[in-house]
Amino acid sequence: MAVAAPAEVHPTAHVEPGATIGEGCRIGPFCLIGAGVTLGPGVEIKSHAVVTGNTSVGEGTVIFPFATIGEVPQDLKFRGERTSLVIGARNRIREHVTINLGTGGGGGVTRVGDDCLLMAGAHVAHDCQIGNGVILVNNAALAGHCVLEDEVIVGGLSGVHQFVRIGRGAMIGAVTMVTADVIPHGLVQGPR
Repeated sequence: MAVAAPAEVHPTAHVEPGATIGEGCRIGPFCLIGAGVTLGPGVEIKSHAVVTGNTSVGEGTVIFPFATIGEVPQDLKFRGERTSLVIGARNRIREHVTINLGTGGGGGVTRVGDDCLLMAGAHVAHDCQIGNGVILVNNAALAGHCVLEDEVIVGGLSGVHQFVRIGRGAMIGAVTMVTADVIPHGLVQGPR
């Protein structure tokens, strides 16, 4: 384990050997940081969060309580191959968010850009590619292999089907199921 000074690790947190903790990081009570994790400078992991797998988290990102980041994909084809999760800088990953590693058959990398807000309960499945400035509102769920370009907003309780691409600046209204690609700056709203 490599911990840069002046990082703060709460005595009840468990940081596995092999993890890299950047300068100025803060890891709260009862967190688990796995052996393959790299936290950039100034990352804050609040209490009871899990960050595991081959995961890198960019500078200034904050992960809130009970988030589970970098766990294995919910894909029956996954056989334990070495894949990764790359999270950019200055993201806000709220309570109970789940973000999975990539899969060997899907490119091997799940990616979240910079300056995103993933609100409580949002899910990002394996091999998703999320641009910068994206907002996933509470309980929005992305299935595997989705692409969200920059500045997309996905409304609360919405689902995005596998392999869907959502163009830059598009907005998905709350309680909407998206099963086809969305044009840039488009608006999709399901019947309520």
